[in-house]
Order: sequence, then C-alpha cells, then structure tokens
Amino acid sequence: MSTGRVARHWGGICLAIVIATGCGKTEDPAPARVAPPTAASVAPAAAPTGASATAMPAKSSAFIVADEGSATFLIDAPLEKIKGKANHFRGSIEIDPAKLSATKGQVDVDLKTLKTNTFDDAGKNTQQTEHAQNWFELGNNVDAKLRDENQWARFTIKSVKSSGANSIAEIKEVDGARTVEVTAEGDLWLHGVSVPKSVKLSISFKGPQDAPKEIQVKTVDSIPVSLKAHSVMPRDIAGKFLQGTLEKIGQKIDDNAQVSLDFAAAPKKP
Repeated sequence: MSTGRVARHWGGICLAIVIATGCGKTEDPAPARVAPPTAASVAPAAAPTGASATAMPAKSSAFIVADEGSATFLIDAPLEKIKGKANHFRGSIEIDPAKLSATKGQVDVDLKTLKTNTFDDAGKNTQQTEHAQNWFELGNNVDAKLRDENQWARFTIKSVKSSGANSIAEIKEVDGARTVEVTAEGDLWLHGVSVPKSVKLSISFKGPQDAPKEIQVKTVDSIPVSLKAHSVMPRDIAGKFLQGTLEKIGQKIDDNAQVSLDFAAAPKKP
C-alpha cells in the first residue's frame, strides 16, 4: 500500500502530529495492513453441538446491535476543534446474565455516514467531510474492495471486567434499568490496522434479570484513537497520499481523536 515518500521538518523539528513520519524517515509511514475481522464474527455464532457444547455458556444470549447509534469524535488541536459524528451501526454481543465477564462480540461503525460539524457554515462542513472520507480511503476512485473494507470501524470485545457485580441479578434496579460500569478488553480495527483497546463502558439492562429485553451501551470515557497508528492521513479521492499537506494544516490537526459511543441492542429474534 505504499503511497509515496514523505520526510519534512517544521521549525527545525519533526512533525509531532498524528501522521508525522519521524526524523530521518523518507518512506510512507503507513503500517502494514491487516484484514478486518471476518463477517462471521459480526453475526452470533451458531450454537455448539456434541463435544464442543461447553464452549459457550449455557445461558448466553445474542443481542443484535441496533442500526441507529451515535459515534462522535473530537480532535482538539491548538487552532481548531474538529468534530463529527457517524450514526450507522451493526454487530452482535453475546451476554451471559449470570457471568458478565464472559461477554463477547463485535460492534461496527459505518464511516461512510461520518459527517463533520466543526463549523457553523454548512458548506465548510461538507468540504471537511469529503476530506475526512478521503483520509479513510473511502473516495469514489478507491478500489472497490478496499473501499468496502475501510467503510467499517470495528471494536471486537473479547471480555469485560467489572469492579462490582458479575451478574445482572447483583445490579440494583433504578428507574426500570440495571446499570453497571465495566472495562471491555478487545481490539479496534480501523483502516486496515488492529490495535488493542481497553474501553470503559456503561451497560444498562432493561427487562427480566435473567433475560433482558434491551441493553444500552455508552462509553464512560472517550476512546483515544491515534490517526498515525491507523494511517489516517491526507489523501485524494483515489486514496493517494497528498505530500506537503501536513505542513499546510499545521496546528489544525492532532494525533488523537477522542471517540464516544452510544448504542442499543436487543435480543436476537428466534
């Protein structure tokens, strides 16, 4: 995926922003690309049979992530606060009401629905949104297979840890919901790069404690996402790296985007 060579100095030092290449480097800093999680990991796994029947907790339930959700981001740079939102989700989560630590699943956010709202001027937001889409290699002239892969950001949940309750029954019900804060351990796949993440979440369960009818998941703390680590950088509509652009944007960009999530999920229909 080499997209060119870049090595620039700004004010006598290497660029310290997200997509900076580092002192002395002349090659495209893009990390090696890895395939996204397979489609099978998005849908709930089939129930095990025979000798493998113990692989899944007997009382675990599949919750399908609702299409509509909220994924907001903020890049708090010295000269500009870049803000945006994506609202299309997919995925599934396996939850055992009696053992929350066994929670697993995958939540995807559709980056094609990402729109920036940095400015009061709608035209400026539209232009900035187009630039953001190009940075993720989602432009119309990008190879279709690559564009389809880049469309989704995926957080794969491998386990959760709670400092308190490990079952829904242990959580006190308040205003019709049982809410617990957990730390989800997993991996964030974004733009061809997978990075381990530890994410603090608030999960609210509605309905019977042994068979919830709805869950609401929110980030407690925003998730720091390094643009450099995920090779998110200035590109044209075909995905080609735009050399010299970083010097122009200067202090309008920063290394980390702070991402917050808010989405619902309901039991999979029989």
